Amino acid sequence: MRVNKLHLGARISLFIVSYLPLFFIMCFVQLYTYRKYLNWKDISIKSVTIFLKYFGAVSVLIALSLFGIVGLSIFLKNIKRRCETSGRTIRILDIENKSNKSISYLFTYIIPFVFQDLSKLSNVVPIATLLIVTALIYINSSMILINPTISIKYTLYQINYLDIESNKKRSGMILTKSKYLEEDDLLDIEDVGPKLFMLNPTRNKNVED
Repeated sequence: MRVNKLHLGARISLFIVSYLPLFFIMCFVQLYTYRKYLNWKDISIKSVTIFLKYFGAVSVLIALSLFGIVGLSIFLKNIKRRCETSGRTIRILDIENKSNKSISYLFTYIIPFVFQDLSKLSNVVPIATLLIVTALIYINSSMILINPTISIKYTLYQINYLDIESNKKRSGMILTKSKYLEEDDLLDIEDVGPKLFMLNPTRNKNVED
């Protein structure tokens, strides 16, 4: 039985990071719209109730964002460490840039939530429900590397490749800083999940530059 090398915590972090643009915009809009309620004179039941009403959801989003950023940092460090001791060599047979899917993801799953008023329970519950459903689908699919935030620095490719060691043809998706991969390139890659790979930066410096 195959085991997903991408641990649950890493998958959840990647999902949260994919929504960072949305979380930032929602938090900014909410804080700016209700900024007059940020002027506290004292701490009381009334002031705490007001804070939770207007900024409770914002506090949750900020906490989730911090979790996602820390989780992503740990994930990238772990991948870098694994790349130094393992990996395999492949030759690219066919390649297609899939970073444009991040744009589709952005407009399909993120933009519809942007201007919701988070002080209303009637808005918070549907948003939370949709985020949970999307997360359950996202973390168990190849969508895990389709990430608008990560795409700012990395490029996602769909590749067909020849495994040099086994001499077998396979396919998968690879995430790399390089924007200029081509057919017949020889690469060292590291598995991060089912049919999901990252380019080994320590052994592909000529490609990554």
